[in-house]
Amino acid sequence: MRQKEHNLLFLKNYLIPGIPKEPKWYYVFVYLPGATEAVPAGRLLLDEDARHGLFEYGRRYRQRSDAVPVDPVALPLGLARYECREVNRGLFGALRDALPDYWGRLVIATQMRIAVEALSDAELMLLPSATRTANLDFRPTPNAPEPVLGPPDFADLAALLAVAERIQAGEMLADPLLTSLLIQGSSLGGARPKCTVRWQGVLWIAKFPARNEDYNVPRVEYATLRLAARCGIRIPEVRLETIGGRDVLLVRRFDRQPTASGDARIGYLSALSLMQRDESERFGYPDIADRMRQQGMAGSENQAELFRRMVFNLLVRNTDDHARNHGFLFDDRRLHLSPAFDLVPTPAPGIGTEFNLALELGAQGLHASVDNALSRAAHFGLERPAAIQKMQEVAHEVGGWRERFAADGVDEATLERLRHSFTERFIEQIALL
Repeated sequence: MRQKEHNLLFLKNYLIPGIPKEPKWYYVFVYLPGATEAVPAGRLLLDEDARHGLFEYGRRYRQRSDAVPVDPVALPLGLARYECREVNRGLFGALRDALPDYWGRLVIATQMRIAVEALSDAELMLLPSATRTANLDFRPTPNAPEPVLGPPDFADLAALLAVAERIQAGEMLADPLLTSLLIQGSSLGGARPKCTVRWQGVLWIAKFPARNEDYNVPRVEYATLRLAARCGIRIPEVRLETIGGRDVLLVRRFDRQPTASGDARIGYLSALSLMQRDESERFGYPDIADRMRQQGMAGSENQAELFRRMVFNLLVRNTDDHARNHGFLFDDRRLHLSPAFDLVPTPAPGIGTEFNLALELGAQGLHASVDNALSRAAHFGLERPAAIQKMQEVAHEVGGWRERFAADGVDEATLERLRHSFTERFIEQIALL
């Protein structure tokens, strides 16, 4: 089919009756491995109403010897044109991962003085940002320049923390400079307030306290990440800083690599994008492990570590372990599990409370239990004895959570609040396996 005919077919249902729209191509740029300036890789035609996207690689880009895929799963370099229907409003996985999630959208909507629900993905694409997740950028033309606005400096954190609190309170802000800085640092996933800052020559995600929280979540997340590291789980470098009397968690960005000429960018896919699923679909850790194997990620540094992370989330009652809170890096054509992030226990109302995780663990679906976590160990490339050994290693470290958290400065009241999150009966069951 000729290009013009193909585009006309795609656009046939683009116009909503009575609401004319001007369809647009959005140009997708890629930062090649080690590069600090992006090159045009292709273009995207997005119909958000029909949940339909069309992506075309540029001929010159495909001819480059150093070309890398925009999305190694959904958009491999083998074909020139791809379509996406229904899934994630028509956005291919890596492209969706490069857009801000709820917090970033809230900041942008506040500056634009509109409801956050009124923001479209197309609008978010063309907002210039030097801090998007991973190695992609979106521009209105194939010769558009590099975004020049950079992230705020660590010295701006006190002011940015105050701005973030006002945004959470629903206030309209009069200082466009501070809001712009917050936007530049907020092109990241998640609902909690955060901002990318430059500190000691590298980029960090500064995670702020959220409004109306009655315990110190940044310090608890810091302690939980450090506990995960003791369990054999790779984490980013983390720091805890006190700004204006309030704790702020700093997490070093693992999708950036400092170079002599600037910050080189590393490709990233969420587990949701790896699976090519919609956020409304239900699946689990074994499904992700299967897809990892299909994508060449079998072995202890990938599948077996995903198993450890599943067990850790079970034992610390992290019920926010959804598919966008797991990720994969790629710098050329090789995918591998990213460092773990967003690990926070969910407070439990009492001893023995039943709960579910956000991702299925095994044959019993979302149900949080030791038997369920063991039921599909083979999907992670593990025989039952090896799976039990890894569970026991994790359980041994989690069993000492209280002392570890106290050493990291978590106060006694918070320790009491969290004590039912660390399920002792699971730890005891694992010890007896």
